[in-house]
Parts: sequence; structure tokens; C-alpha cells
Amino acid sequence: MDVKFSVNLNVTATEERLKTAVEKAVFVTSEAALKDCNYYCKQDQEGLIGSSETLSEPEKGVLRWHTPYARRQYYLDAARKDKNPNARKMWAHYAASVHGNEWLLRMQKAFSQYAKR
Repeated sequence: MDVKFSVNLNVTATEERLKTAVEKAVFVTSEAALKDCNYYCKQDQEGLIGSSETLSEPEKGVLRWHTPYARRQYYLDAARKDKNPNARKMWAHYAASVHGNEWLLRMQKAFSQYAKR
């Protein structure tokens, strides 16, 4: 007895669904990472955090703190704790060391969720 079957795979639709899943997962993960990084960001007059909320591009996975003093503050050892007791030198690196595994799991979960649709 011969059994015959055929499979039609719409590669274009599959590629588009996976591309969309990646884009959404990057956005969701970047938004969470920005929130976590800003938790440790130095604050004086909220310029650094404000710049990150305005100038970051979470849809591209780009987090950006851009003020005239951002680079200096990022590497400066001193961190005033009166406005943000969690403030740290190299706040994004520190956040990654604390939350990096959470970000990875969030990315995997979001990708799986959006890829199934």
C-alpha cells in the first residue's frame, strides 16, 4: 500500500512571524532592562533617567543615557545616595549583573509567546 502525503509550508509567513516575534521580544526585554538600569542610575536632577526614557530605542534593543555629563557620571566612583539610594557607578553593567538572567528568561518567554501566534 502506497501512502502519499504532501506538506505545504509557507516559508514567507513563517519568517515574518518569527521576525515579528523577535522584534516584540526585543522591545519587551529592552523596556524591562531600561527600568532595571534606571533603578541604579545616578540621580541629581533626573536628567540622566529622563534622557534614557526619551532617547533609548527599545524596539531596536538600544538603551541610551545622553546628557553632557552622562559618560563622566557613568564611570565616576562617587554616587550621591540622597535622591536614589540605589545609585551606582556603571549602573547598566551593574543592572546586567543582577538582572541579566531575568532578561534572558524574559526574552525567551516573549519570543515563544509571540512565535506561537
